[in-house]
Amino acid sequence: MPLTVLAIADEVDRLLYDHFRPERWQGIDLVLSCGDLPPEYLDFLCTSLSIPVLYVRGNHDASYQEPRYDGCINLHGTIVTYQGVRLAGFEGCRRYNQGRYQYTEREMRGVVRRVKRQALRHGAPDIILTHAPPAGCHDGQDLCHRGFDCFTSAIEAWQPAYLVHGHTHAYYGQQKLSTVQQTSVINAFPYRVFEVAVPETRKARLPAGPWRLPWRKRAEPLAGHGQTDAKTPPAVETGGVGDALLR
Repeated sequence: MPLTVLAIADEVDRLLYDHFRPERWQGIDLVLSCGDLPPEYLDFLCTSLSIPVLYVRGNHDASYQEPRYDGCINLHGTIVTYQGVRLAGFEGCRRYNQGRYQYTEREMRGVVRRVKRQALRHGAPDIILTHAPPAGCHDGQDLCHRGFDCFTSAIEAWQPAYLVHGHTHAYYGQQKLSTVQQTSVINAFPYRVFEVAVPETRKARLPAGPWRLPWRKRAEPLAGHGQTDAKTPPAVETGGVGDALLR
């Protein structure tokens, strides 16, 4: 059975918060957050769906202290296996000022190198979760939104099924799905659903659920983050590795 993944990034979507209906999201096995999202949003999805939430931080997440992410798993700089699928994560974006969760190309290359050493022991990841995109794919011209060359090198080395990122907001029909070599690169803004094949021989490395948190009263609205209008989910598309289901 494939693993069905909900990826989120950069903006709170009302279908996943204010207008949340559990039946709409039945069958989701895992939530991946690409950053620039309030921890309360991640907690809400973890609790409401009773599934794990793995995340990396974005460049606008500096105000959130680590305890606010309790119950979710920080994937930055490590490899985690869930239900047979290996995932690696890299937070932040290109350094453009003195803020946190920003990296020069050299600094991020060092993080990627450390994860490559982990991959020698645990195996290459099937999914790479990042905030910033790889260089030359879904990135921008300004320094802040320029992608990392070392992410492209990681794709070449590992040949993952997916690299999922946020950071660059794909408004007005801009491209959200591309292919780099054999890897499907997905811009998760504000959310995407896709499937990934699970190798039969692998064992899960995350504990079983229930993934429920003591729910805190949420702020209305979540401070500092926009919300997209309620809408019908986009049509199902087919593309990428393994006839991925995308919506």
